Amino acid sequence: MDVKLYKCPNCGADLKFDPDKQLFCCDYCLGEFNQQQINQMIQQQAESQQDEQRKLNEEIKRNEKAAQEGKSPEQQMKEDEFSENTRLYQCPSCGAEIVSDMNTAASFCYFCHNPVILKGRIEGRYRPSKVLPFAFGKDKAVEYFNKWAKKKRYVPNDLISEKQIEKMTGLYVPFWVADAITNSRMDAIGETIRKWSSGNYEYTQVKEFQVVRDIIVEYDGVPADGSKKIEDDLMESIEPFDYTKTKDFDMAFLSGFLADKFDVEKEAIYPRIHQRMFENNTAAIESSCGYDRLKGKHFMNNVQKLRWNYMLLPVWFMTFHYKGRVWEYAINGQTGKIAGELPIDEVKMKIHQAIIIGITTLITLVIGYFIGGLFL
Repeated sequence: MDVKLYKCPNCGADLKFDPDKQLFCCDYCLGEFNQQQINQMIQQQAESQQDEQRKLNEEIKRNEKAAQEGKSPEQQMKEDEFSENTRLYQCPSCGAEIVSDMNTAASFCYFCHNPVILKGRIEGRYRPSKVLPFAFGKDKAVEYFNKWAKKKRYVPNDLISEKQIEKMTGLYVPFWVADAITNSRMDAIGETIRKWSSGNYEYTQVKEFQVVRDIIVEYDGVPADGSKKIEDDLMESIEPFDYTKTKDFDMAFLSGFLADKFDVEKEAIYPRIHQRMFENNTAAIESSCGYDRLKGKHFMNNVQKLRWNYMLLPVWFMTFHYKGRVWEYAINGQTGKIAGELPIDEVKMKIHQAIIIGITTLITLVIGYFIGGLFL
């Protein structure tokens, strides 16, 4: 026959039933418990055991999944946690997918401003390794934008209206960031050109030299955004970001903000990263030569080491629908740098020009009247 032993919730010693008191008593800490308390304790213990068993089963499944995908159990646990604590919204109009934490609800699409619908959870592989937190809030972002937009005289009033500004969104944009060691070699013919005159003749002397340049450049943090919806040039225009301020990703940083889900894999991003690095290498090589002209240039480029980071970088993002076009604006959420093309309100421009012409004409007539009066 099984004997049930109840443990004291205070000290863990065995409890004994005291018939005189009709209570369960502990001889060590002198605690006393009635039947209702014992039943609650039993229920809590059972729930605790079930919870431990559930966690054990989840850990076993997580380890098996991690082994199949070549990940560490810790990485798999972080991805599972990310999946369980995020929401994925989708815009039925433009297809954009928006990520938020469980406490932040997305009500509209940051791109086209249409309502979004809750799609569900997001796969753990979309969990970034790093995040660069926002350095300032929406009020400051609006202040930066208004000051920048008002520099242009004929900006449509709707662009800086309260209704439009409300659509400004704090958005974590997905970026693939590459660290690399590169090697570039150039073979070319360098020419020095000397011109002079003597008498009625002009002379030109051209000397040619064999030119070889070989450089090694180490890059730390070459970014390219991983979202098809956002223009690459727009994101490049608000660089740079200070990666020394990045943090290990934590769901807390998403609170109150939205995040875009990457839809471009790093393999597809690589050509853009490659081009940016080697355009810089080429410029550095050519500027070091010192010849009047280079011809027959031939380059060999090689990436010796490449390491990727998937990061979320802070951007205050806003779109403006005007005359059948979507105008996009981005503010670096760390530095305040702004990028985007400002539209022109042609009606406002024509009214302003008409006023200037009218004032100029009036001044001319007045001056003519007074000058005419002098000769009467």
